[in-house]
Order: sequence, then C-alpha cells, then structure tokens
Amino acid sequence: MRVQASLQYVKIREIGNGQGRNSKVYLVNEPQLGGVMAIKEIDKTTIRPARDFFAEAQVMFASAHANIVQIQYACETPTHVCLAMPFYQKGTLMDRIERAPLTPRETIRVGIAVCDGLTKIHSSGFVHLDVKPSNVMFSDLNVPMVADFGQSMSLTPTGLAAVPPMYTFCFAPEIFSSAVTSPLVDVYQAGLLLYRAINGDRFFKDQLPATRAAIETGKFPNRNVFMPHVPKRLRTIIRKAMKVDPAQRYQSAFELSRDLGRVSVPLDWATTILVDGTTTWTAVRPGQPDLIIEKLFDSRRLTWKVSMFTQRSGVRRARNAAAHKDALANDQADLYVKQLFETVA
Repeated sequence: MRVQASLQYVKIREIGNGQGRNSKVYLVNEPQLGGVMAIKEIDKTTIRPARDFFAEAQVMFASAHANIVQIQYACETPTHVCLAMPFYQKGTLMDRIERAPLTPRETIRVGIAVCDGLTKIHSSGFVHLDVKPSNVMFSDLNVPMVADFGQSMSLTPTGLAAVPPMYTFCFAPEIFSSAVTSPLVDVYQAGLLLYRAINGDRFFKDQLPATRAAIETGKFPNRNVFMPHVPKRLRTIIRKAMKVDPAQRYQSAFELSRDLGRVSVPLDWATTILVDGTTTWTAVRPGQPDLIIEKLFDSRRLTWKVSMFTQRSGVRRARNAAAHKDALANDQADLYVKQLFETVA
C-alpha cells in the first residue's frame, strides 16, 4: 500500500556560508517534530538520474554512527530534495580554525572522531570524498561529526568508485590520472584536514592556489613546514596520511585513528594570532605557571620581538636571559621561535 504524506517547515535563515555547490542549508522551525532543525535543500536539476534523488540521504541512513551527523528524514518538493538534520549551535571545524589553529590534543581528538566516522562509512560500502573542515560539525556535547554526503559514492566489489566533481585542493594526487577513487582518498583528505586544523586555515590558504603539478608531486600543501607547536610525531602521521603514493599511506581510516591515539602531548599549546601576525603560544601546566612563547610585531620599527616566559596570575617572569630577542626580521623571528620550541619539546 502506497502512502503519500505531506511535510512542512518554516525557514528562519540560511546557514552554512553558502559552501555547497548545488545546495543551500537553512535553519528552520519544524512543526512535525516540534523544534529547530537544519534543512539541506538540493536542486533537483543537479541530480541525475531521478532515482538518485535520495542517494545522499540513504548513505547517511546506512552509515549511522556517533561521529556522523544523523539524518531525521528526507522529502521532496517539485524543485528540491530536502534533508532534515539536527541543528548544532557549536558550528563547524572551519569556524574554529579560521580563528586559530587547534591545540595538538584537540586536533588529535577531532582526527580520531573523523576517522572513526569514516571507518563506519567505508564498512557500509561508501566513500565520502569531501572530508574538509566545513564538513565536520560539533554536536551540542562538542562531539566531532562528519557531515555532508553530497559527494559520496558507493563502492564496487573491488573497493573502487567513480570520481565526482570536487574542489581541486581536495584532490588526492591519484585522482588526476584515474577515473576511479577508493577509501584511500578519504584517508588523504583526513590527513589534509589534520594539516589545516593543527596549523590553522590561514597557514593553509596562504599556500593557495593549488595546481595539479603541486598536488601530484606532494608540494601542496608543503609537508616540510608546520607551525612550531606541532609535535614531531603528529607531523609524521599527517605526512603519512598525505603520501602521494596511495600504497604508502595509512591503508584505512582505522589505522590512522589508531596512530593518532598513540601520540603523547606533554605540552598542549593554544595559539592566538592577531591581524598583524603577532602570535602567542600558551601551554597550561597543572601545578606550574603557564609557559608562553610570543612573537610580537613592532609596528614602529617594523621588526619582531620573540620572548619566552612563565605566567602565574597575570604576572610574567622571563624564563631565562637568553629567552628574548628583539629587532628581528620575520624569518629570523620564525627561526628563533622554532629554536625555543625545541628547548621545551
């Protein structure tokens, strides 16, 4: 027996910063379930054939997991497919890393959650193919959750899938020369996401545009350069996840998650970056004064000052006489900051 029902919702405002290629997301009042929700509206003219109208909803339903945004229901209008999801007020990973890099521990926590979500997606027979900061949301309990399955594809019995349209900088190197993709593309994109999270999005975007040659040779993004607070072990993991040769990468999201969980972070550096480039790294140490490294721009002399000091109750004390240099060029300041981090690693 076929049942045809009706649904309705009232749009409040558009959310999501217009980041979708063929869709828009709205905050809505949803009277049937009685609350505020997020509705993704997808233009039907961008979905071919018509039997694929609910493909994205079906992937989300099949991949239900604690680290995947849950779909509430799917419906259609004459012009759009509509996917109903919870509205999370804590925003996305992109919102956070546009302000500053994540701390190492938070980067690891987010990375493990994303990889656990990807493991579920892959075991359900799909690849995500759009793993990026704007597609990682935080629940009301601050749990990282993979979102937006608009690019996802089902895997063939050989573990491959077709390549959908995607932004060039999200391409894994092998995609340029192949018409197929695999879960190892999601592993690469997870590595790229970690690179952006631990360094901050400004650090990443300063390297754009991303050319095919630079991606295929592993020069974009620059794996040899990280913010100075990034632990060496975490750098090694990110580099492995982004290996140009898929055979040299982690062979599953589970393997990447496992290695992230083994990283030790003695000092969890929080980073703040001002518009002029002044950067402060702060490590909170239980039972001890906070440890601070600062790269400060002198706008009068157009030089930089670098200092390392401790701070307790707002009172700063120089760590030692050598932990301060003034009137430095930018590259000299960066080198000295790196040297200071090496002394406390």
